[in-house]
This record gives sequence, C-alpha cells and structure tokens, in this order.
Amino acid sequence: MIIIALLFTVMTVNSQTGLRSDARTTSMGFATVASSEGINAYGINPANFANGEGDRKWEISVLSLGGGYGSDSSIGFYNNYLKYLSVNRTTFANLFTDLNSVLEFRQNVLPSEKTDVNYDFELRWFSVNITLPKAGSFNITVADKVGLNTEVNSRDEYLPLTFGFFINKNGSYNLTDVKLSQSEAIAWWIRKYSLGYARKFPLGKLTELSFGFSSSLVHGFGNVTTYSSSLQISTWGVQRINGVNHIDSVKGKQNFHTQSALTDYFRDYRDGADEKFNLLPKPAGIGWGLDLGMNFRAGDFRLGAGITDIGKINWNYNTVINNDTDSFAYYDFSVRPEDPVYNRFVNDLGGFTERDTISPFSSSLPLKFRSSVAYRVDKRLLVEISWTKGFNRLPGNTDKNIFAVAAEYFPFDFLALRNSLTVGGPGDFYISSGAGLKFRNFEFDIGSYGINHLLGNKRFSFSLSTKLILK
Repeated sequence: MIIIALLFTVMTVNSQTGLRSDARTTSMGFATVASSEGINAYGINPANFANGEGDRKWEISVLSLGGGYGSDSSIGFYNNYLKYLSVNRTTFANLFTDLNSVLEFRQNVLPSEKTDVNYDFELRWFSVNITLPKAGSFNITVADKVGLNTEVNSRDEYLPLTFGFFINKNGSYNLTDVKLSQSEAIAWWIRKYSLGYARKFPLGKLTELSFGFSSSLVHGFGNVTTYSSSLQISTWGVQRINGVNHIDSVKGKQNFHTQSALTDYFRDYRDGADEKFNLLPKPAGIGWGLDLGMNFRAGDFRLGAGITDIGKINWNYNTVINNDTDSFAYYDFSVRPEDPVYNRFVNDLGGFTERDTISPFSSSLPLKFRSSVAYRVDKRLLVEISWTKGFNRLPGNTDKNIFAVAAEYFPFDFLALRNSLTVGGPGDFYISSGAGLKFRNFEFDIGSYGINHLLGNKRFSFSLSTKLILK
C-alpha cells in the first residue's frame, strides 16, 4: 500500500481547480462564465471565444501558469504527510513494526479530523484566439495539468489506538493488531491539445447569443489511483540488533486496490526517474474531451453556462492493476533491503505477485458544469455571481457545490482590481484577489485564490497569465 503511494510524491515533485493558467479567472473565484472573453474563456465557456470587441482580432498567450496546494489542516501537515508517503524501502516498515515510529506518525503527522489534501498545477504552453469577420472565432490551445486529490482519515480512523504492546522476557517486544486505513487517492499528469470554435448571433441592437465548443485530444502521461485500502498487521519479537530491527515473525492481511499507468519518465519510482525529462514523452493513455458553452447578452447583462471536460482517457501503456486481499506471514528477518525475506515481505505488501500488467483501464475527465450572471454597473465596474457543480473528485475537481460572487473594477483604464468571495469546495470559504494591467496590445494578470487560507497556513494558490492582442 505504501509502495504505490511513492508514485504520488514522484508526480507532484517532478512536475511542479478550476483553470489555474488564467489569473483573471483565478482572482475572481472562477466566476467568469459570463464575462470571460477570447483566450480567457478557455476551459470555462467556449462560447466566449467570440465575445471580444471588434470584427477582427488575434490574441496570443504563451506560458501562462498557475497552481495551488494545501489541506484543510495546514500546509505543514501537507508537507509532512507527503514526506511520510515517500519513506524509502529501508524504513517504511517502521510505520507498523517500530513503536516510536507508529506513535510519531499517529500523533504528529495524522490529523485529528479527516482532511482534504489537494495539489494542482496548470501550464498553458500557448493559446491562440482568432476572430474573423462573418466566420466566427477559433481557438487553439495546448495545456498541461498535474494534480493530486485525496482525503486523509483522522488519526482515530487511519490508525486507531487498538493495537497491543507487550515486552517479552528477552527484551524484545510484540506490536499486535496495528490497523491502517487509507482513503481513495488519485494523481495524474495530462495534456490537452484543443481546437475550439464560437459564433455570435445578433438578436437585436443590444442583444446577442453565442454558442461555442472546444474539442481536445488528451494525452495522459501518468495516472496513479489507490482505492480505499486497509492493512491489519501483527509483529512479534521486535529487537534492536546492531542498529537494525530484527523481527521474529509478522502476520497480517491487506485489502489493497490500485491502478496505474506511467510514461517511461516515471518507471523508476523508487529512486526517482533516471531518464531525462522529455517534452513529448510517449503517452501512457490517450483520450478525448469536449467543452460546450453558451452566452446570452442583453444590454449590460450577460448570462453564461458551460459544461467542460466531457470525455475519458484510455490508459494502456505501462499499466499495473493490483487487487490484493491475501493474508501473509514472514519469519526471522531484519528490516533492511539486503535481507531476502524482508524483500519478499516488501514485495508482498506492494502486491508484486498479484499484479496485472496487461489489462488497460479508463478514467473520466474532471467533468463540471458552470453558470453565472454578470452585470456591468458602468464602464469601470463589473459584478458576477456564479454556481459550479463538479461530477467527480478527480484532480482539479470536486463534487461539492461552489457559489461565488466576484467584482472587477478599473480605477484607471489600464489597471483592473479583482476580488471574490467563494463558498463551497475543499476549503469551504475563500477570499480571492488579483490585479491586471491592460494596454492596447498587451495584458498582464496575476491572481491568488483563497488568500485567507494562505494567511491561515492551509492552502496556497497563485496564477500568472499574459495576452498579446493584435487587431
């Protein structure tokens, strides 16, 4: 169970919700379904590819990026928990064979209450939005997304205080009935090659209706999923000999279900990837995606709705499916990788003998629905209210309802100030803020989502995006 968890750490460390690569959207709490325009509409509402001003316009964005990480507990907990997931082959068994390690993990790492843990990063390599007279608007975008979604059980659920401890006459001890319970978790790295189109239809002097779509070829470079797993284990005769724990016997049973598919860059997950980074690695999965959207404008009001990430990925390269429900027993070994019995024990816990390395599997994309209404109070102030509903808990998504109210204000023609309040999602309540510089042919935006979580040392989110405008 813990061996596969190493892959989560490999993914997040090597690759450094919502749409992180657009700073305007981030600072407005992702409440831009009605008001986003051109490139800013990518991943939010493709109907708005066509909602820019003028009859002919090119927008180009290169290397816009953003990301966020944290937990309901604290950023310190997030980092400590990932550190324990990445314990090496030599020491990971201490979490259920060494009393001090068990107590340290339980009391100083595990949270007192169930905690949501998230990591997501998006790099939009480039995006081009072209509006042509009487032909509509076209969008081409390539973007990478890396993410981790999981919940960590409370210490009483993850490692309850029901284990036994007994000191034997020879000075060794028994550590029995240790129970570990891990929640479902998923990490992945995907890339979308997207082509979009939108068209405006005038309905009157100040009224128009827009429709749009964006279809994507999706390459998946890594997917690691562990379903809710448990481990019950008892160890007898633990004794420190020459600085290494010796075990008389260990017995137990695990309920362990995982699936993974990894490009070659991640194959050596125990010691980190040996191969050099490749910008175009062979995908471990290939799929498709579809975004649909509409936008209705009547005077200063706009109403927008969009459904994004319809589709799935079929993973068929370097796949490993593991369903291990067997009991195990090992005798007379030392907790060190040079001991062959210990290695067989580690491999058993990793489910090496139960692995299916032939069968493919599939996963959905982070499907979500968004809608919002925006009102332009005057030429300097815009207010927008939105509702978002995700349909799964894949990276970058949540199945909780999210409501947001956002405002964008221009104190000067070239300066935009943005703020939002968001209720729902993994952090329950967010205050977000950002700013943008807007010139005739260039825009630069920065945004932070949930600055209250940053002040509370729980979460951190940041985005930076640029746009070149040619007319």
